[in-house]
Amino acid sequence: MERQFWIDSWDEGGSKTSFHLPEVHPHARYLVDGGLLDGARVLVPLCGKSLDMPAFARRAREVVGVELVESAVAQFLADNAIDPVRTEPGVFRAGNLTVLVRDFFDLTAADLGSVDVVYDRACLVAFPEPMRERYAAHLTGLLPAGARYFLNTLEYAPVMDTPPFSVGPDAVRGYFGDAFDIEHVFDDDRPDHRMVAKFGLESLREHGFLLHRR
Repeated sequence: MERQFWIDSWDEGGSKTSFHLPEVHPHARYLVDGGLLDGARVLVPLCGKSLDMPAFARRAREVVGVELVESAVAQFLADNAIDPVRTEPGVFRAGNLTVLVRDFFDLTAADLGSVDVVYDRACLVAFPEPMRERYAAHLTGLLPAGARYFLNTLEYAPVMDTPPFSVGPDAVRGYFGDAFDIEHVFDDDRPDHRMVAKFGLESLREHGFLLHRR
């Protein structure tokens, strides 16, 4: 997806940003309740206005969100009554929460600093091939050995040619198996998922993977 696609999606809102959830995702609660974020520096790529970030900030040492569209960041700050310090253009800080208005593909390891945990919901599945391969390679290059990467994906039929794209366990192993040990922690049949009725899907499974960078 091109940059303008996401800018237009956030400007239009409604069904264009239906990937945004009005509550903390259960997989995010798994990370919080399981203590996986305690004392960690957490990266949330393509963060939008995710409510998972404030939940993470209550347990993590620091949370860094990255979002291309500044209007999405403005909505996040307003919705959560956050009055940030703007230390430089495109950088918003409030306590242990930082949001960068940047193209994720432009970020380097030096830009981000140390990262202990990555939380990916609606990121990998937002990209078609070959952008998905590019995203996987770029993210892998940002993470040091020992970092953990939690990945949420959707796998559904019939597949669509618009995001969120269908990504199952075999594809995840193909993208990340060379650099990560992969634990498949969630594999849930979701006939109640909003996408099933919206797109007339025959089936949908929601996956959660915990990857460990070698």
